[in-house]
Amino acid sequence: MTQSDKPSGDQEDLRLLRESARTLFERAGGSKRARTLRDAGGGWDADMIRKLAEAGVFGVTVPEEDGGLGMGLAAGGVIAEEVGRVIAPEPVVLTVGLSLGLLRRLCPNDARMAQLIGGETVLAVAWQERGPNGGPAEASCRYENGKLTGGKAWVVGAAGAQGFLVVAESDNGPVLVLAEAGADGLSVEERRQADGSAMGELSFSGTPAEELASGGAVQGTLAEAVNDTTALAAAELVGLSERAFEITLEYIKTREQFDKPIGSFQVIQHRAVDLNVMCEVAQSGVREALGLMDGETDPKARARLASRAKARAVTAARKITRDAIQLHGAVGYTDEYDIGLYLNRALVLSAWLGDDAYHRRLWFEAREEEGAAQ
Repeated sequence: MTQSDKPSGDQEDLRLLRESARTLFERAGGSKRARTLRDAGGGWDADMIRKLAEAGVFGVTVPEEDGGLGMGLAAGGVIAEEVGRVIAPEPVVLTVGLSLGLLRRLCPNDARMAQLIGGETVLAVAWQERGPNGGPAEASCRYENGKLTGGKAWVVGAAGAQGFLVVAESDNGPVLVLAEAGADGLSVEERRQADGSAMGELSFSGTPAEELASGGAVQGTLAEAVNDTTALAAAELVGLSERAFEITLEYIKTREQFDKPIGSFQVIQHRAVDLNVMCEVAQSGVREALGLMDGETDPKARARLASRAKARAVTAARKITRDAIQLHGAVGYTDEYDIGLYLNRALVLSAWLGDDAYHRRLWFEAREEEGAAQ
């Protein structure tokens, strides 16, 4: 079921949610706020986290019985699109998809659930590890006797997080533990990205941590949360692409060459139409995938939908933002114009959780496996 196929009441709820989120971000300063925070050294605004929580943003996908709004992943996609439009640095997708995605499935009665939904805390999720060659590696981070050893890589939201949800190995199998940001034996190395944000490299040396869940369900739940987050990141890219196209359209209507707006030239019009079509197709595809994921219970089918959404969104975002720079001409390469902020954010989001080539490969492999099983 696509968003357009949903009952009219649900559609109205999504429309009101979109208007509320857009108004909130616009009043906070829109994309100008992202530039200000970047120039101040990166990070996010704690007051904005509080305002987002008051608007119910973090609880949209959490079931009502667990303290959320129970609106599903489609509603999370609405929020993510609005985040993308203003390239907001707040860890909205991270919290909705990963942090709450793990907790609501594994330990819904944990007190941190209410704290995350209420904006009282931000928890980053650490599950990937870096091998000797710099690429991903098998898990070696250990949890024994209440303490962590080893390390984790590519931790989004590490800068500013009050704690870390860490997936580690123990004698009893995978475990999900919570390590406080200031815990003994924990060091965090920040690695700056193209958009000014930072990923964290964590190192544990006998770091005390609290066990939240253990057993085979941890890995399965992690995969589900990553799929949700992948689809939400695709929605964020859709919102980013839409706004980048709008900025470019405004520019070509006012920028003059040979005493005419460059938007009056047929070759520019053709390129603008192509970008608009690409944007619309990506939006439709991602929204459909989110709607289908809400009603799908098979993890493999949900993974395919998430990969389809991310692949389409990445392809569109990279094409739209790169062409937007070209259509701006030389000024598009200057930091003075906002379009460069959108390109840099698109580059970072495209790589996070896998780019279009990666997800197309996953999708084709899943379809081949499905065909072989029939």
